[in-house]
Amino acid sequence: MNPFLLSLLVALGGAGGALSRYWIGQAVVRAVGAPAPWATLTVNVLGCGLAGAFFAWASVRHDTTSVHALVMVGFLGGLTTFSAFSLDALALWLRGQERIAVIYVLANVLLSLASAVGAFLLTRRFL
Repeated sequence: MNPFLLSLLVALGGAGGALSRYWIGQAVVRAVGAPAPWATLTVNVLGCGLAGAFFAWASVRHDTTSVHALVMVGFLGGLTTFSAFSLDALALWLRGQERIAVIYVLANVLLSLASAVGAFLLTRRFL
């Protein structure tokens, strides 16, 4: 596919992912009253699940370059964020909430990995 068109797909997916991240963050604020760190945890776990499902789908397809650019690089790149996760953990630590910071880091890593693996296995089962 044309590199310019692939770039447009990445940009389109990124915009959709960033908007989704914002909307999910707003929903989390309404639900629990505070955006950080729970909004980041939510989008990371959701994004990893979507990445696992997409990886399973792509593993049985042959030409997924354009869909990969749109979904993985664009949408999921805009949706999930390691930098916000890191800053949320640091902020908790600096506020003297070391125990919550450690739990938050472990929850992000373990739940995101479980989400990716679970979605991958579930998607493969239905393909």
